[in-house]
Amino acid sequence: MASAGETIAGTAASLNCCEQTVLNQRKRFLERRSEGSVAALMDLPRSGRPVIHGAQKRVQVVATVCQILHQRKQPLSRFSTTDLHKLVIKEDGLVDLSYGSFARILAQNALKPWQYSYWLFPKDPDFVVKACVVLDLYAGFWQGQRLGPDDYVLSADEKTIQVLKRCHPGLPAIPGYEQRVEFEYERLGTVAYHAAWDVLRGRVFGRVASNTCIATFNELIHKLMTQEPYNSSSRTFWIVDGGCAHHPSTFPARLQEMYPNAVAVSLPTHSSWLNQIEIYFSIVQRKALTPMDVADVETLTKRLTDFQDYYQETAKPFDWKFTADDLKKRLDALKDFANCAPKTYETDH
Repeated sequence: MASAGETIAGTAASLNCCEQTVLNQRKRFLERRSEGSVAALMDLPRSGRPVIHGAQKRVQVVATVCQILHQRKQPLSRFSTTDLHKLVIKEDGLVDLSYGSFARILAQNALKPWQYSYWLFPKDPDFVVKACVVLDLYAGFWQGQRLGPDDYVLSADEKTIQVLKRCHPGLPAIPGYEQRVEFEYERLGTVAYHAAWDVLRGRVFGRVASNTCIATFNELIHKLMTQEPYNSSSRTFWIVDGGCAHHPSTFPARLQEMYPNAVAVSLPTHSSWLNQIEIYFSIVQRKALTPMDVADVETLTKRLTDFQDYYQETAKPFDWKFTADDLKKRLDALKDFANCAPKTYETDH
């Protein structure tokens, strides 16, 4: 615009900035024109705000936090940023460390001591062997051989559900207001939702019973094994946990006696996460049972069976990618972690 003869005032008005900015830019260009037109238009390097807490002080903060978490006894089950900041600023050289700077140092070093997660080492001595059998079935293999077209894999279990009736009717969602549900409720007993998931075809079968026992679980077995394609299948694998209705010491023989083409596959202890039916139960819990507000057991039973039909309309096999090799790698990593000796955190680390 200056080259075109526009005035400083006219340029400022066109660019919606003050006249002093236009004047400064013109002077800068004239002073640096010898560097080249493009370079003269670029901003000069800026030093930025001076660093207040250098690398040594940041390392000291990290080391102090690790000492607090692993060595110092505090009456806290977990630490918040505020709790840690109160303790850190008592250290020499960290008295002037502000809360904001401390929080940034924690974030830069991925320290989040207020978070936690549960974990569990497998206790079953045959955990790897049993788990790999299940994972191989999910991948379409049995004893090293690929499953045939007449082989089927069922993942089955039961879910105990408490029947709850709200003391006052809820209010549906309307523009500007979310759905409202009465906090107080009346307990109307429990039901047991028995279900089986066809792993390779993505089909679900279920029934609602008053309780969980061998007889009620057998009803689920009869429901599936008396219909096609399971009735005439070469093999139908039933993946179950160690519950009382399908205990590994009695269930395999009982199932084989009822249906010779049915094969029981027991999960190892503490491995419900390997049972794909639990994924379906999670979907049921989130979509059909939360929030819970039913008039009676019959209403809940109908909701479960109706949801089963609703889900079946779009159901497809779960995209299960965790393999037996992945499990072995994970367990090797956990074993290495468990064998690590406690580390001593020093300020100079």
